[in-house]
Amino acid sequence: MPPSIHPFDLVAALRHKHLTPAIVFLTSRRACDDAMQAIQRSQVTLPPQRQHAISLVLKELSTQYPSIAEHPLLQTVERYGVAAHHAGHLPSWKIAIEELMRQGYLDAVFATTTLAAGVDFPARTVVLTQSSVRKTREFTDLTISEVQQLAGRAGRRGKDFVGFAIVTPSPYIDIDVITKGLTGHPEPIDSQFVIAYPMVLNLLKAHPLDHIQGILARSFAQFQLNRRAEALEAKQDAVHKQMEPYGPRVCTDWITQWQIFDLARKQKAQRAHIRRREPPELMARWQFLTPGRVVGLPKGRGVVLRQYRSRGERCPMVTVLRPGGHVTECPAAMITHLYDRTLEVEEAREFPWCTVDSLGHLIEELSELPTRIPNLPILVQEEAEETEITLTLNDEFPCPTCPSRLPCQKDHATALRLRQELQRHTKTIQAHRTGLWHRFQERTEVLQRYGYLTSTCHLTEDGEWARLIRIDPSLLITELIRTEAFSGIEPQILAGIMASIAHDDDRPGSFPRISHGLASLLGQVRKLAQSLAPHEDPPLLRADVAALAERWVGDTSLTWIRLCQTTTMAEGDIYRLLARNLEFLSQLHTLRATHPGLADTASRAIKALRRDVLEELP
Repeated sequence: MPPSIHPFDLVAALRHKHLTPAIVFLTSRRACDDAMQAIQRSQVTLPPQRQHAISLVLKELSTQYPSIAEHPLLQTVERYGVAAHHAGHLPSWKIAIEELMRQGYLDAVFATTTLAAGVDFPARTVVLTQSSVRKTREFTDLTISEVQQLAGRAGRRGKDFVGFAIVTPSPYIDIDVITKGLTGHPEPIDSQFVIAYPMVLNLLKAHPLDHIQGILARSFAQFQLNRRAEALEAKQDAVHKQMEPYGPRVCTDWITQWQIFDLARKQKAQRAHIRRREPPELMARWQFLTPGRVVGLPKGRGVVLRQYRSRGERCPMVTVLRPGGHVTECPAAMITHLYDRTLEVEEAREFPWCTVDSLGHLIEELSELPTRIPNLPILVQEEAEETEITLTLNDEFPCPTCPSRLPCQKDHATALRLRQELQRHTKTIQAHRTGLWHRFQERTEVLQRYGYLTSTCHLTEDGEWARLIRIDPSLLITELIRTEAFSGIEPQILAGIMASIAHDDDRPGSFPRISHGLASLLGQVRKLAQSLAPHEDPPLLRADVAALAERWVGDTSLTWIRLCQTTTMAEGDIYRLLARNLEFLSQLHTLRATHPGLADTASRAIKALRRDVLEELP
C-alpha cells in the first residue's frame, strides 16, 4: 500500500530539502506500481538536460540488454526521474535502475524490502513507510536485522557525509518496531544447514561412513546445537541441585513408587482402566508441551499455559495463549511445530491458568518473538510394551504403613515436576548432540531402501548417477528417471514437468491451458510424489506453470512479450521460473554417460529456453 503522504508530495519534499536520491521502501509490488502511476499523473517532468542524460544511459545499456528498450516504464523514468524496483521486474531492468541510481540521475526509487539485502544500492536518503512486510500470504513485523538493512542503505560512500533515514507518518506503521530495529541488536544467525539426499550420496562417495559423523560435528549447524545443549546442561545442573532434598528415602525410587500408589488409591475397584493409545510422535511431544513452551499452530503460533486430558475421551489437550491475548483450548495433535523457546509463566489453578501479571508479560513477549525460531529436535522412540500392572492395595505397596508416607505425599508434586524437567533436558540435550547424525542415518536408510546404497553404505550403480542430481526434490527426480517416466518425451514436455517441480510459489494467476500429454505425465508425477511424501516434501506441481514452460519451449517463434500477455504472472517471476527451469534441466544434462537419451532431450529443451530475454544474463 502507498504511504499516507502522496508519492508526488513526498518526492517534491525530498527534492526541496536536497535529500535525493532516495529509496522509498513500500510494502508490496503493487504499492510501488501505484506510486509510479501517481507520479505519472502529476505531469511534473524533469528538465530536458536530465531527460537526455537518462535517455543516453538507458540507450547504452539497451545494447547489452535489448529488453530495456521495450520496457513499458522506460519513458516514465526518462521524463520524471523516478523508478520502481521490485521482484516483478526483469533483472536487466533492475540493473538499469541501479546504474541510473549510481550515476545520480534518479531522484527516487520506490522499492520493496527485497532491495535491502544482497544488492549494492545506496542512496542519500532512505524513507521507511512501513513496519511490516508481506511474507507468503500474511504481513509480519520487520525484524531488527531487516530494519537495519533498510536504514543501512542511507549514505553513499564518497558522496555523502551523512545518510538520512526518514520515517513517514502512516496508520500502517508501528513506531515501536522501527525504534527497536534501529536501536536493538540484530537477531543471531541461525544455520539453514539441511541434510539432503544428494549430500548423503556425495559424502559417502568421498568419505568412509565412520568419518562422516566427525565431519558433521565440525559444521556450523552442530556448533549452534552444541551451544544450545550447553545452555540446557547448565539448567540441568541447577535442577540437580534443587533435587538434592528429594533424594532416596525408604524406597530408592520413591517418586515412582508414590505415583503408582497414588494412582491405585484413586481408582475405583469395579472400574477397568482403559489406556488410550496415542501415536509415538504425539507422546514424544506431549512431555515438552509444558507451560511456557512456544508452539506452532495451523494458523499462527502461541504459548502453552497448561496441559491436561479431556474428561470424556482422555484426549491430550493444551491451553494456548495466542497473539492478541486470546486463550484457547485445542487437542495436542493440532500442534504443528515445537519451538526451542520457553517463556516464564507464573501458573494459577484457575482460568486463565496464569497470573494477571504473567499473562501481560506473555502477550508482550509473544508479540516480540522473532519471525524465525529454531524447532525443538525431538527423538521419537517406539513405545516399549509395558506389562500390565494390577492396581491393588493389598500387600503390594509399603506406602500405607511407611513412616515416610506424609513427607512423600507432601513433596511428590514438586519432586515429580523436577524429575520430569530433568528428563526433558536430558532428551533435548541428546537430540541436540546427535540430531544431525540421526538425520543423516535416516536419509541413509531411505537411500538403502530405494536401492541407491548397499547395506554397507556403498553407492550402487543408481547411486553413482543419482548423486549428480543436486537439487530438491532430488528423490522425486531420480525416481522419475528410474521408472523411465521421461523416456521418449518431447523437450517441451520435459521442460513443463521440471518447471512444475521447480516452482514453489502458490500465488494465484492465469496461465495457458495444458496439453493432454503434459497433463497425463503430470498426473503420474503427482502419484509418485505422494508415495514419496513420508521421505521428501512433495512440490506444488502446478499444471498452469507447467503449461507456461511447455509453450515457451514448444513454440520457438513465441516472443517474450507475447508470452507475458498469456499470463497474469509478472515478467520477473516468469524469468525466475524459466531460469530455475534451466538449472533443473542442466542437472539432467549431466547424465550423458548413464542416460544419453534424457540428456539429449534436456539439451534440446535448454537450447529452446535460452532465447530472447533469457540470453541477456548468464
